Amino acid sequence: MKKSFLTLILLMFFGMISAQEQAKRGPFLTNGLWDNWFISAGVGGNVYFGENDGELSFGDRISTALDFSVGKWITPCSGFRFQYAGIDAKGYGPNALYADNNGDESFNVLNLHADYMLNLSNFVGGYKHTRFWQFVPFVGVGWAKSWKEDINPEYNEVGISGGLINKIRLSDALDANLELRGLLVHQRFDGTVGGYKGEGMASATIGLTYKFNRRDFTKYVEPVPCDYTPYTNKISDLEKKIADADAEARKLAEELNAEKNKAPEIVTVKEYLMGKMSVWFVINSAKISTADMINIGNYAEIMKQSGKTYKITGYADKETGNPKINQRLSEQRAKNVFDALVNKFGVNPSQLEVIAKGDREEPYDRPVLNRVVIIE
Repeated sequence: MKKSFLTLILLMFFGMISAQEQAKRGPFLTNGLWDNWFISAGVGGNVYFGENDGELSFGDRISTALDFSVGKWITPCSGFRFQYAGIDAKGYGPNALYADNNGDESFNVLNLHADYMLNLSNFVGGYKHTRFWQFVPFVGVGWAKSWKEDINPEYNEVGISGGLINKIRLSDALDANLELRGLLVHQRFDGTVGGYKGEGMASATIGLTYKFNRRDFTKYVEPVPCDYTPYTNKISDLEKKIADADAEARKLAEELNAEKNKAPEIVTVKEYLMGKMSVWFVINSAKISTADMINIGNYAEIMKQSGKTYKITGYADKETGNPKINQRLSEQRAKNVFDALVNKFGVNPSQLEVIAKGDREEPYDRPVLNRVVIIE
């Protein structure tokens, strides 16, 4: 039994070290020095496992257990505490140092130890400060003392502790605890020398824990890097436009040079020359201004005389509205210009083609200029 108890303590210790390394990668911020502290107290029973203690019934071996703790949670999964645990232990040992004439042992016990705690519920199930029931295994080391008044010697030993705390949430500040704890010490701790090298004491206590403010943890949110894609795309578009403009300029220069070298030709042609016409609108509107209506009228006269066909293309800026609204707005703008040319100024509708491009294309590089209808 003693070897099994030691093996259990060591397995818990190495398992918690591994779990701690994983918990360091958790996505929670570490709070300040004075945050997440707690105090707790519990009362229950001790059962000592010595050389001859099996000679007594289990009930006769139960003694009083009392513990006081103070600790701190570093992360939702990892914390530490300092604990006093006692008060006494019972056993059986003929001629033992702490035994009476009948061989019944009774002696005082004190154990001051520091523990590492792993909140297994948070580690496995994720942090949740309102969780009702939490399992917290722990392992620690400290100073253990056994003595009895008027009897020498007293024993001061290194004690290894381990166990499980069942935390039951009562409120934000208060938990109920059911703690199951084991203590491993040198076999002489009960005043009887002989047998295995180590002995142990099992304890079970119930108590309360008070948690000081601050009690919770804040989840770490990874900063979102800036997305420069729209800017790089815009730069690429501008560079392409510049390259296209340079190519067009070279082409025009070549054509101009070729035209200069041609023999002069006299041709009499009546030609109506007219460039693009732009009709601008205010934001979220398809109403034609008075000034633009006058310009449309002047343009209409040339259109009627030329007999050519023209495109009426409506646009909207993508900085406002959404694609659906902007498509409808560009259609209404183009239609209003069409209606003015046909119904107000008498242009043949067969000369006109109406196109609405919404915000899919922007003819200009400023939003205010893209609220436009272009006639060409």
